[in-house]
Amino acid sequence: MAKDEKDTTVISTGSSGASWFLIGALLVIVAGGLYFFLGGDLNGSKDVNIKLEVPSTSSN
Repeated sequence: MAKDEKDTTVISTGSSGASWFLIGALLVIVAGGLYFFLGGDLNGSKDVNIKLEVPSTSSN
């Protein structure tokens, strides 16, 4: 009598949690970048002061 051999078939219909984590992390990074790019500020101050001091070069 011949022995019947059957192969095991695995069917996966769900997605992994890692892909959802990566999508969520990407959305948080993009949202944070847009917030700062569009003028977001953490402490509410929109005042920007830039002081530039150039050393004098005097020739003797």
